[in-house]
Amino acid sequence: MRKSTKKDFVNKSLNLIFQNINHSSQTEREGCSISLGFTAASHLQIVLSKLESVAKTDMVKKSSGLMGFVKDKTGQTDADIEKVKATVMLCYGFVTLYAPPELIVSRVEATILRSINPHFSNIKDPTVKQNLIRATELIGKALHPDHIRQSYNFSNRSDLVNHMQAYMKAEDTSSITTETRALALKTSTVLVKIENLEN
Repeated sequence: MRKSTKKDFVNKSLNLIFQNINHSSQTEREGCSISLGFTAASHLQIVLSKLESVAKTDMVKKSSGLMGFVKDKTGQTDADIEKVKATVMLCYGFVTLYAPPELIVSRVEATILRSINPHFSNIKDPTVKQNLIRATELIGKALHPDHIRQSYNFSNRSDLVNHMQAYMKAEDTSSITTETRALALKTSTVLVKIENLEN
């Protein structure tokens, strides 16, 4: 899709991807995320618009009837919404990594982090948490000076490091090695490297 110049084709392809993905499968979630990242290399605005659209339509319960007291129209459960959320969070990470560095610098805090920041708190589903951590790592890699080839003051870096520390502390203490703790530690390392290179 990144080689196509036809915006209509890109939009239809993105729609097909989201219509056919199994959000319960981490492999499919990663495939979807990587494909959106590759597409963002040439069509960043289209991809960001698609992710915002999915967030508005698929990450909320759609109720019918008076004041939403009747049944959800789509049959979507809270677990289904959480799985879509995990996919969208990971997509933002790969979009940030593969988008043109000269464009992503202006979008990361204004668009991407604005979209994912509300999801850092009160995460109940470990899949969402782990994919949010993966996305944060990818954002950190995308903002590394070797990648963007310019200096950049990442003002949200300390907030993200604090979230990673909170996730590590919240993990079960009976086992030192959990997937969430390992991902958060790896992500913290990536984020700290950005600061060290800025100083």
